[in-house]
Amino acid sequence: MYVTLLLPVAAVVPMVLVLLSIATMALVALGRLARGWRMWRILRAYPWRQQPGAVRITKGKDAIFVLPDPDSPEKTVSLKVAAGLFRSWTHEALKDYDHELWYAGDPRFACVVSKPGLRGLSCLAQPTAYNYRTSPRRKGLSPEARRRAKAIGARVAD
Repeated sequence: MYVTLLLPVAAVVPMVLVLLSIATMALVALGRLARGWRMWRILRAYPWRQQPGAVRITKGKDAIFVLPDPDSPEKTVSLKVAAGLFRSWTHEALKDYDHELWYAGDPRFACVVSKPGLRGLSCLAQPTAYNYRTSPRRKGLSPEARRRAKAIGARVAD
């Protein structure tokens, strides 16, 4: 910032563009750091599991991960992932995720999903897991599930 003030007027505009790009990269890095912290907490609390055929693709080109409920394995819980601006989940889901999905976490709250061999790590969360504007989950949780959800920072009622 100090160097920008010392430059001639003609050099200020390019320097401001450089400063804006540095600020943008810093914000992206902070977002990745927060996502990494959340993934670390999930991986510390839950073991890895394998689930073949867990990916469904909707007509809107979104990927839905269908995983078993930890407290009642006969039921399933789905995590919807919208295709992002720079990441096409449908392409990745069709490539490797559908054959075998590795995941750690509780799909009722948040999961870390990966391709076999721990490639392509991603963190998926239910919209109500971390949002303070919604009410925390109250029903259908065993004491162990409640303890682990609190360990990853998800919102659950006591």
